[in-house]
Amino acid sequence: MTDSRSKRIGFVGTLLFHAGIVALLFFLGFRTPLPLPEEEGILINFGNTDQGAGRKRPATAQSRPAQKSKPKPILKKKEVVKPIKKITSSPKEKILTQNTEDAPTLPSAEEIAKREARKEKAKKLKKEQDKARKTEADKKRIAEQKRLDEEKAEQVRLAEIERENLAEIARQEKITNINNKTKNAFGSGTSNASSQGKTFPSGNQGKTNGSPDSNNYTSSGLSNKGYSFDLKGRNSISIPKPKYNLQESGKVVVEVTVDRNGKVTNARPGVSGSTTTNITLLEAAKRAALKAKFNSDSKAPAYQRGTITYHFQLD
Repeated sequence: MTDSRSKRIGFVGTLLFHAGIVALLFFLGFRTPLPLPEEEGILINFGNTDQGAGRKRPATAQSRPAQKSKPKPILKKKEVVKPIKKITSSPKEKILTQNTEDAPTLPSAEEIAKREARKEKAKKLKKEQDKARKTEADKKRIAEQKRLDEEKAEQVRLAEIERENLAEIARQEKITNINNKTKNAFGSGTSNASSQGKTFPSGNQGKTNGSPDSNNYTSSGLSNKGYSFDLKGRNSISIPKPKYNLQESGKVVVEVTVDRNGKVTNARPGVSGSTTTNITLLEAAKRAALKAKFNSDSKAPAYQRGTITYHFQLD
């Protein structure tokens, strides 16, 4: 009970305090004093003419005849106020004349048509350029895809040929082993052949410094270097020897692809004419053939095929 009574007393006190403040503001601050003060103007010196000189006013007796001869109090006020209006109004008039702007001139129908024609022409030109760029990009993409497809097909073809050659080499080696066994069993025979080669007329086709075991008839010969090459119309600049560490003999024929600059771009060992299927010798011949260099020829085919033959001998 005591607490709620104190709250009521505090609420009533607060209400009375604020009501008193509002009443003071209403009577002291919100009321306009009456009567209203008169408007003030500019004091003007008393006189009877528009012109005069000197710092002292003339005597009253001297000024009375002038007042009697020309009493124009109304004109005095107008003439005195007039120059003040001129002085005060001139800056405002200048400001007003500076702020006024002429209305913008609208373009004619011909100018609008020319502008629209220029926009349309620029848009058409941009569209044609975009189309040309897209066509060029499509051509490049198609050409690149065609090149990749051709390379892939070539790789597949070369892999198939290599597989067939390896199978043929294995078959020939098997036949050779069978013949050797048969020859040892029945004794050595003699050959009655009088001609060997691939062309006519008859004769022993090949090179005098060649090998009797070789099936290549148009190569440059083995000489004493342990290798030979067959690349129509091209000369060798450098043909490095294979590097290997194996006591194995045999002949490896490597099919090489050479560009116009004379660089070997592809090498496939173990093609027709090879007498060994040893992987170590095949890889050694391939690595050496890829490092070979021939003369450049701008009139040669873009990719010319030939062969490099390596003879591996026992030390």
